[in-house]
Amino acid sequence: MEDIKARRDGFDQLGNLYPKAAEVSIKQENINGLNCFWFTPENEISKTITIFLHGGVFALGSIRSHASMVSHFSEKLQRRILFVDYALAPENPFPAALKDVIQVYEELIKTYPDHAISFIGDSAGTGLIVSSVGEMLKRNIQLPEKVVFISGWINLEGNNSSMEENRVIDPILNPEYLKQAATDYAAKVPVEIASPENVVLSEFPPVLILVGTNEILLDDSVNFYNKIKPIQNQAILSIYENQTHVWPLANIHSEASQKALKEVKEFLTIVENKHLVEENNASSNY
Repeated sequence: MEDIKARRDGFDQLGNLYPKAAEVSIKQENINGLNCFWFTPENEISKTITIFLHGGVFALGSIRSHASMVSHFSEKLQRRILFVDYALAPENPFPAALKDVIQVYEELIKTYPDHAISFIGDSAGTGLIVSSVGEMLKRNIQLPEKVVFISGWINLEGNNSSMEENRVIDPILNPEYLKQAATDYAAKVPVEIASPENVVLSEFPPVLILVGTNEILLDDSVNFYNKIKPIQNQAILSIYENQTHVWPLANIHSEASQKALKEVKEFLTIVENKHLVEENNASSNY
């Protein structure tokens, strides 16, 4: 376990690349037995909650690695964001993280029935969103209003063309590393069982998919978009030229990161639930 501790400590250093957003408060809360963190901007839009699921190949990542990036998302989107500290592999393999996410989500829809609840995930976090939607469908739980993917890791079998084609231009990930991480995450079940790509989806929320051209995971996003578009016409695929894996984590102030923030804000700001529709209709009658 010493190696995984060192890797986690190293990954957490990503959170020191730039300061947190000044006008966002961060508060820890235990939700349904799980450690979570609320990010609240000074100018938050009421009756909205966005759940953030972090990346890190299901084994790395924490509030330390992601707090700075998530705070800037909260500030820019004017939304309260809940960061979920889900269980990590290899100590807690599939489906532990999935159970954690569903546990928190169920508590939120019970506690905030009049809120529009959306998800944002980066890398492995997007895979967790896909798996979570599949679980929600199985259990007849209401789906999120909208979801956003950033550099998604969805196909854990690692057999997409971009894995090899983009190997030399992806400075962050390599196929061998992801293959081992997928095996660690799946543990006692076959990787294809744990892979979000194989989740049966009869429905899916409106989704914005952001990905860089210089990622070995490019095809994860493209293929998921092609799969989901026939059942969700509000699916958007946005490919960022010359960007690498989860580029806002490396530099939130870059032109590409600011463009991504703007795109996410526009996607989430479109009237997103029946309560807001009703309020707008009521206002227009006067």
